[in-house]
Amino acid sequence: MTSTSTLSLSPDARALLSPWPTCGLPHLGGLPPYDRATPAALAEALPVAVEAQRRALLAITQNPAAPSFDNTVAALEDGGRSLRDLRTLMMAVASTASTGEMPAVAQRLAPLVPALELEIAHDPVLLGRIDAVWQRRHASGLDPEQVRLVEVLRDRMLQAGAALPLPAKQRLVAINGRLAALSAQFAQNLLADQSAQVVWLESQDDLAGLSEPQRQAAAAAARALGREGQWAIPNQRPAVWPFLTHSTRRDLRERVWRLWNDRCDNDGPHDNKPVIAEILRLRGERARLLGHPSHAHGVLAQRMARTPETALAVMRRTWDTVLAATQRQLAEYQVIADAEGAGLALAPWDRLHYAEKLRRQRFQLDAEQVRQYLTLAGMLEAMFWAAGRVHGLSFEELHGLPRLHESIRVFEVRRDEAVVGVLYVDLFQRPGKAHGSHQHQMRAAESFRGRVLPISNMVSGLPPPVAAEPVLLPWEYANVLFHEFGHALHMLLNGARYPSLGSLQVAWDLVELPSLLNEYWLRDRELLRRFARHHETGEPMPLALIERLEAGLRYDRIFSVNLDYLGSAIVDMTLHQMADGTGREIDAVAVERETLAGLGMPQAWDLILRVTSNAHSFAGGYDAGLYGYLWADLMAADAAEAFLQSRGGLYDFEVARAWRDTILSVGHVVPADLAFRRFRDRDPDPGALMRRFGLVDC
Repeated sequence: MTSTSTLSLSPDARALLSPWPTCGLPHLGGLPPYDRATPAALAEALPVAVEAQRRALLAITQNPAAPSFDNTVAALEDGGRSLRDLRTLMMAVASTASTGEMPAVAQRLAPLVPALELEIAHDPVLLGRIDAVWQRRHASGLDPEQVRLVEVLRDRMLQAGAALPLPAKQRLVAINGRLAALSAQFAQNLLADQSAQVVWLESQDDLAGLSEPQRQAAAAAARALGREGQWAIPNQRPAVWPFLTHSTRRDLRERVWRLWNDRCDNDGPHDNKPVIAEILRLRGERARLLGHPSHAHGVLAQRMARTPETALAVMRRTWDTVLAATQRQLAEYQVIADAEGAGLALAPWDRLHYAEKLRRQRFQLDAEQVRQYLTLAGMLEAMFWAAGRVHGLSFEELHGLPRLHESIRVFEVRRDEAVVGVLYVDLFQRPGKAHGSHQHQMRAAESFRGRVLPISNMVSGLPPPVAAEPVLLPWEYANVLFHEFGHALHMLLNGARYPSLGSLQVAWDLVELPSLLNEYWLRDRELLRRFARHHETGEPMPLALIERLEAGLRYDRIFSVNLDYLGSAIVDMTLHQMADGTGREIDAVAVERETLAGLGMPQAWDLILRVTSNAHSFAGGYDAGLYGYLWADLMAADAAEAFLQSRGGLYDFEVARAWRDTILSVGHVVPADLAFRRFRDRDPDPGALMRRFGLVDC
């Protein structure tokens, strides 16, 4: 992009507005210029890219030729590449390198793109041109994917309010801009709380129950904060959960849990309660403007579940089933505590601790023992090996490329010797990096104007390695790697020709299906025997340990079949049903408390996503959508049965090909329910998930 408007920009800003550099690898189609993405450069470049996109839109709407697929629909898909690239780059920096001026810059820039998107969606001339193409879509020689694109773009414009009167459109623009800023504020508040808060351990007595690696990690955390000779538990999940599991100091477990549980639920500068209240009010107002009874109804109109009532019915039915199993678990934990003479009634800061003791007693399963076999290097190798065997993929590491941090690794991905994309692997926590794991699509695959390779960025928050010691993973973090890699496979194998029909454009309750299914390969005995090797001896994980691990995992179940997730998801849907446009103030914390009480949430169980720290719902696109994990797990269990009941099991060639052809590669070219129906020749069977864990579906 070169114009008089860019000549006054800094060199870095001009670089961000130019095609991404090839870095000596032209066959990859350019790679993200992370080395030029400074806060100042992003602040300069993004407004320029927004204006360039406006000019591209004007060229479409002022075209004197009659509307056609090429001069309207394809032109719209083709425009704005610079803005798309720049936006993904800014999101990556804001979420993984948010230091210095970046938090303020991210919050200031957040409204620009949503405002532009709504401006485009509300353009009456553009809607008229697309509608003209839509009217003739079956009579103008378009192929099925082009017809689908026309239908999807027209539907999106109508869903965004394109047919509303001008005052309503103007109000939507204002609402969307404010919501973007509020979501950025929510995320920055959460990052600030997690980055600043810590529980200090000052003596050896405070370390009781912790393994030597955990003690070393706590010492390293304290050293990084300038307190040599002490130990620190940062308020971040990779440090908090192991402490709650292993520490025998109940008083310290309570302190760590309360700090974690109360993130952004305070009256200080990072209090998210007023942010949530305004978000819910504005989402409700927007829903009302668009003709929906609530924000939840508007969101689910385009999802597989269709209505909030359907999603809630599935969640509540699962809750009733899981509640009975959970109460039995808690009773078993209490028996252990009583046998120790602890003299306590279980509290939330005790749950992980006694769950670990039960695993050891009943399954002879020690999380630390399992961890000795799960090196990060081995699990990455296992992940790539499984993808090679199932999908024919290979991964070659690239060196010397621009990165946001030296610990990030980059891989060229091939299938049958042809390059299919690029994978960035960014796994370690650092200052300015948001807590949690996610897959970030830096560039979507497309092929309608020449082939564009996808670039996927796999992000997690593991504690940084200590000296030259191998990085050992708790089981749940090995599982997170396989989960996020499933998202990467969905991005890398996307075969849709058009960006608006790519893998991230599918119905949001299908998005988690590839990632949840990919977790099954981690549990494969052959894979574990090959890659789960003791970090000191190199010996494979013993079969007896694998069998005990399988029994323990079946007992514990998975994320979506546990009350900590289900409670969060039901609260999310409840809040967004209350966001109905009446303007009422919603006290989200009170609603959370009342909802859990009504469900009969046990006192000793807690939420994995408390409302004031629930970035999924208030900063991450899962608003009225947390139910999607359960919905996708139902489908994943059904899809897994297709593999496991076949001749080749998880590595069956024919089932894998069908999985790629009907789910992974099609993106949004066909509706989500039809895609799954093509894979299984029927609708999903919810009983598959209950069968997996031996539960009786109520």
